[in-house]
Amino acid sequence: MKEQKNLFLAIGISIGIIVFFQLLFPTQPFEQPINQNNTSDSEILDPAASIDNKISTSIDIVKPKEEVLIKSERILIENSSLSGSINLTGAILDDLNLLEYKDSLEEDSKNIELLLPDETSNPYYIEFGWKEFNGNTIQVPDLNTKWKSNSSKLTPTNPVTLQWTNDSNITFLINFSIDENYMFSITQEVINNSSSNIEVYPYRLIKRINTPQTINFFILHEGLISLINDELLEKNYDDLEDDCTNALQVKDSYCDNKSSGGWLGFTDKYWMSTLIPEPNEPININYRHGNNGRDNYRAGYVGQIFKIGAGKSIAYDGKLFAGAKNLDILNQYSNKLSIPRFTDAIDWGWFSFLTKPISYAINWFFGYAGNFGLAIIAFTILMRLILFPLAQASFKSMAKMKKLQPEMQRLKETYPNDRQKMQQELMALYKREGANPVAGCLPILVQIPIFFSLYKVLFVTIEMYHAPFYGWIHDLSAPDPLGLMTLFGLIDWKVPALLSLIDIGILPIFMGFTMWLQQKLNPAPADPTQAKIFALLPFVFTFVLAGFAAGLVLYWSVNNILSIAQQWFIQRRILAKND
Repeated sequence: MKEQKNLFLAIGISIGIIVFFQLLFPTQPFEQPINQNNTSDSEILDPAASIDNKISTSIDIVKPKEEVLIKSERILIENSSLSGSINLTGAILDDLNLLEYKDSLEEDSKNIELLLPDETSNPYYIEFGWKEFNGNTIQVPDLNTKWKSNSSKLTPTNPVTLQWTNDSNITFLINFSIDENYMFSITQEVINNSSSNIEVYPYRLIKRINTPQTINFFILHEGLISLINDELLEKNYDDLEDDCTNALQVKDSYCDNKSSGGWLGFTDKYWMSTLIPEPNEPININYRHGNNGRDNYRAGYVGQIFKIGAGKSIAYDGKLFAGAKNLDILNQYSNKLSIPRFTDAIDWGWFSFLTKPISYAINWFFGYAGNFGLAIIAFTILMRLILFPLAQASFKSMAKMKKLQPEMQRLKETYPNDRQKMQQELMALYKREGANPVAGCLPILVQIPIFFSLYKVLFVTIEMYHAPFYGWIHDLSAPDPLGLMTLFGLIDWKVPALLSLIDIGILPIFMGFTMWLQQKLNPAPADPTQAKIFALLPFVFTFVLAGFAAGLVLYWSVNNILSIAQQWFIQRRILAKND
């Protein structure tokens, strides 16, 4: 009866482990959703650090992007990483596609659409403009202004200049240039050919309309992100709605702020649009939310007021990042362009002291291996080498425990009804022989933060996005696609959510087997309840890890194999010399 009770207890604890892992690491759709984007309105930032209350209105008919694009004259954008266009009406950057990334692994999948124009389902675009200073009556360009261009295409070797002149002979220019990746350089100029002195100030603004579809997972931030006065600010869309709704209802100081340099914008899981003023440039920063049938989210800044005398001109420089959060590219921009902490745009989390080095290490191995699966294997070997002294001490202790099994069994038979006395004698035996019954747990305890950090890296870094391994593993950031419920790919059907828990893939099964085999090399715990729990763990972890990224299961499997090899070596070679 007692044994049955202990068995049920072991099963209950195992189920608790499954629930705990599902809560801590819930299964998520690893496919990046088609970008949900946002904002449309004709609002202008104010030098007093406030955004006016004008927000985009709702639209009755949502139009396909292609239909919207042909309605206006545009400047094409083309480099090795991006394609898109700039709308000459309003000088709006509202069409941008990422050429190196697709929505899914399907052959007919579209490239990621980062920016989308107004009148589409989820507009997301960037404005560059001017506003007259209070009391001035000069005419400045707005979202209805028809700009002229000196070229029809923006490329890394062909910058583009947009021009518009008002009735007072004041000329406004916007110069666009682009590199081979995701960085735009924008210079706004004003040439005052009038007979009067004028005062204007520049603004730059990112707008999103409709709340984007987010993964909504606690280890991942999506929403507003900025580095202001060397402080990283991360706010989700609900925060903006609660704190920064309209100019007269602002509830938090971060909605209106001042900074010298820095950067600000919106981030998704893998993509980001970020305004970057010149280093040490004093700016007023504004974040806003509004709703007039559609949610509007806005992040932007205004520069200093420029006083331009008759016959004089000024220029205002800045940059825009719009693309994938690739670690190497972000790091290059940070170093070459003096953008502070730009790699922190990737959500490294609380364990950044681990996640960052892990990401750098895997990327370094990838540079030599050419495959992220092989890079993960190399990283696993590196971790085993670093933890080798701890693991060796642990395995030696476990080997000693295995040799003591007969003596431990004798003590259990000697004191069957005196548990306290038996424990005392066991402790004395352990001390006399130099064995530690908990030593086998130490490598696992050390592995937990590494495991979690690697999980974080695989989840948030774009380098793992659709990264293939070999065979049937086409995406290391997604679970093993060949599960038990499809007979490992022989049956083509969509597994219902109810059965997903038992849809175990080939790689998780292999991982569970290696974990079971590793346990067989360890001595069984003296406590029968503990022994039953440990015996169930390979099966529990097989089910738990079935929904994890294949790259993470690969790491665990290789780690198990290396542990088996190390245990065998210690037990068969080292301890044999002491016999």
